[in-house]
Amino acid sequence: MKRPVQTLIIMAILLMASSALSAQNAPESIAGITIGNNISSVHSLLDMDSAASPWQEEYIKRIALKDLEGYRSGYVVVGNCKRKDIILRMKLKYEDDSMDFFNQLYAKFEKRFGRPNDWRGNPFGTLKVWKWSLNDEKGNISLILQHFSGDDDSISSGNSIRLSRPSWIAEEEECWDHTNPEKERTPIPAKMKGMNWFLPY
Repeated sequence: MKRPVQTLIIMAILLMASSALSAQNAPESIAGITIGNNISSVHSLLDMDSAASPWQEEYIKRIALKDLEGYRSGYVVVGNCKRKDIILRMKLKYEDDSMDFFNQLYAKFEKRFGRPNDWRGNPFGTLKVWKWSLNDEKGNISLILQHFSGDDDSISSGNSIRLSRPSWIAEEEECWDHTNPEKERTPIPAKMKGMNWFLPY
């Protein structure tokens, strides 16, 4: 009877140690930009003229980054309600868009953060996406490493990294919906009868 109890205790200890390690290793920063900080902490890196809310996402604002050494482009996403002007997400595109560089990054990521939780590549091999879901005392961190070498203009080519706190972004949306309730709208009446209103002509 003692052996099963001892086994359970050991497993519990290992689980707690693993959780503590994950929390300790959960990243918050890239290139001097830290999630949870006010944008004033990186004001010199931001192109404030580009600040805008994406369509139907008024609860956040996206701000482009100025040129950073080793990076081709990037942006930060900040809150516009509960955590106004607080960095919630960032995406940076590396200057080196080679597959070799992607593999180097992946090896270092795996060593530092463990094996990723999710694979989101395509069957053609042109899109390779690894995602880590990590937790710390502030909540969850999403870390995504991506490589794309295809022809789809809707996907950023080369190598990029995304870091975010999804729960904070969800809280921003909830805050915005609560403080800015959607007004009732009266649709414009159809100008054609039946299915003709839904068909091209």
